Amino acid sequence: MEEIGPASEVTIVIYPFEDLTTDTAPKTVFCRSFYIDLVTELSRFRQFRVLAGEPHAAGHKSDYSIKGSFRYQNDTLSITAQLFNNQTLRVTWADRFEGDFKAIFSIQDDLLRQVVAALQQQLNYDLLTQIRKKPAVNLRAYEHWLYGMEALKKGSLEADEQARVHFQDAIAIDPSYALGYSGMSLTYFNEWSCQLWERWDVCQKGAFEWAEKAMALDEQNYIAAMILGRIYLYEAKYDIAEHYLRLALQLNPNDTDTLAQIASCFVFLGYLDEAEALYAKAIQLGPLQTRRYGQTGALIAFEKGQYEKCIALGRHFESSWIDFPAVIAAAFYHTGDLVSMKQFWQKFLEDFQQKISRQDHVDEMQAMQWIINVNPYKIQSRLLPFLEYLGGRKNMLMPRVFFRATPAEQGNYFRKENDLWQLSFEGVTVHMADMKGLHDLVKLLEQPEKQFHCLELMGSKLGMRAEPVFDERAKRSYQKKIQELQEEIRWSESNNDLQRTTILHEEYDSIVEHLSASLNLRGRPRRSNDVADKARSAVTWRLRTTIRKIEHIHPYLGRHLSSAVKTGTFCAYSPEKDTRWIVTA
Repeated sequence: MEEIGPASEVTIVIYPFEDLTTDTAPKTVFCRSFYIDLVTELSRFRQFRVLAGEPHAAGHKSDYSIKGSFRYQNDTLSITAQLFNNQTLRVTWADRFEGDFKAIFSIQDDLLRQVVAALQQQLNYDLLTQIRKKPAVNLRAYEHWLYGMEALKKGSLEADEQARVHFQDAIAIDPSYALGYSGMSLTYFNEWSCQLWERWDVCQKGAFEWAEKAMALDEQNYIAAMILGRIYLYEAKYDIAEHYLRLALQLNPNDTDTLAQIASCFVFLGYLDEAEALYAKAIQLGPLQTRRYGQTGALIAFEKGQYEKCIALGRHFESSWIDFPAVIAAAFYHTGDLVSMKQFWQKFLEDFQQKISRQDHVDEMQAMQWIINVNPYKIQSRLLPFLEYLGGRKNMLMPRVFFRATPAEQGNYFRKENDLWQLSFEGVTVHMADMKGLHDLVKLLEQPEKQFHCLELMGSKLGMRAEPVFDERAKRSYQKKIQELQEEIRWSESNNDLQRTTILHEEYDSIVEHLSASLNLRGRPRRSNDVADKARSAVTWRLRTTIRKIEHIHPYLGRHLSSAVKTGTFCAYSPEKDTRWIVTA
């Protein structure tokens, strides 16, 4: 296969598959979304730069392109796909897939794997074989999800309600279907993002609760992670917000809508250079979305002091942000154009009166304070000098009162609700799918400082037959975790995050040390007849794996448990300071 340069330059454009179905069967919705699923799955790989092509748009500059056709006729599904090398103008790979309609999931997985295999030689390191194993999905649930996503694209309240019906139907068919929950979250998130102020609290709370459930069922759900990050940002929980926003980037660094959302959030966090880079990437990956993301670009330019660029991007832009005209007015203020400043400020006041205050006259001081309250800036904003000019007084970002979508602080607790756990620590509550390690943790938390023998936690008698200290499944889990840590270490080192790098190195070294002690001289798992030794290894693995998953969704709680839970032959919860827990299993 021809070399095309570094892996970071591998760009793929995926075009909608041509629908060759001759009848008007409703199944054609699968064709419209099939390529979107491919875009989503391939865009998770950092080695690829993936673009969703428009059917009639001019060709993108890319290394590869994927095109295909879709036919559903006489109860038979046929899909053809081709991978083109745009440098050599040759077909690199092509194949035809056929089966009944229920085979659509296996066809999609096979197609993805073959595309990845065809590109494998282009990559600098071998991580692409770790394609995420998707759980089995009920076809009818999947169909409702597709129709729900189709409705969401219409961007109206009526369409959002239609989408909710489909997502609720999908969940009713398959209660563990994570995409159904993320779809529900999106219906509220879209309304909240459009700032429907009369429903602000309902939309924010709905987006949060459904995203929490989606993350509990699928920790790889980058959309849910982005939504949680934005909601925590608007609650001024900046560290937690940044965790979820960066998690969304890690899970999928190429989704244009996610990039644009995170870029605007990074403005409020003060990471202007990163915000600008993410915005530029979103425009590069989705050039047809330039106008759609214009308000984000204008906000970034404004806070970077690039006022003329802000005005050029935003002055003719009809934004869904009510305070966007105020941003443009502030940009004119900084350039000295007071006439244009007054024009856009008046536009903001009219919108404020109509959609926010709903009074006969506008209280300008109230409107200015509203701008301060509604924008979750962590540090400072270039809006403040403008507002001080208008109001004749100094303005402060703090204190501000934000609406809380997350549950109010009710102490620290582990609470089981059907198949989900609700975990709360230091006022932050998350949901998590049930797993054995959570039951171990509950026993430890119920009796702090008590030493539990590993056999007591196992809860069942182990056989005496000589067995490996850890099995092949555990070995694969270790290998996967080592790969993830290596990737995280590279990322934290490239971002000069010394504290995070140190923590990651310590975890990496501890796993390597454990593996070294568990392997014989030939690199194979040593075998043990010791029942207690097997129980110790099993319980330690269960607890540490669970704590790592908790840290993934609740960093504070994960770090607390990581330092407070002692594992080995005897296990105990020994926090540095007295920490009370409410446990309901």
